[in-house]
Amino acid sequence: MTEDNSTLNENNEQNPRNGITLNKYRNQIAWRRNKVKELLTRGYAQYEIASILHISQPTISRDIHYIQREIRKSTDNYGEHLFEIYRNTLLGLDETIKKLWHIIDSSRTDSKERIKAIALLKECYNERLQLIRSEPSLVSQKKYMETVKLHADIPI
Repeated sequence: MTEDNSTLNENNEQNPRNGITLNKYRNQIAWRRNKVKELLTRGYAQYEIASILHISQPTISRDIHYIQREIRKSTDNYGEHLFEIYRNTLLGLDETIKKLWHIIDSSRTDSKERIKAIALLKECYNERLQLIRSEPSLVSQKKYMETVKLHADIPI
């Protein structure tokens, strides 16, 4: 039994992911894939990306295939994806607005920072207003995409 435990301990010491939680591992993968996507859009080849990130070329290739699959999925569900982005942007702006009001109302905030926060608050409200005004066109785009998808699913 002690031989089995020592073998397990040796294997754990050799495992590069030892001690990393699943969530942390997923975050590392997400970061790597975002970096791969960024470098691809800049025009780098797979072998160059592998060299820059110090990752094997087959891993980069798998990441590229994953990114392409995700793009295909997002175009298939464009309407839902568009509304999800819209909703998340509004929620993010609302959260930013709350934090800016907290900064403005704080007694610890000096006048220069208060003025900067007010200027940012104005920009956030303007962005929010533009998003809300664009909602009718988002609704019509979603309906159009659903119609196109419906017609694409009908066999001829």
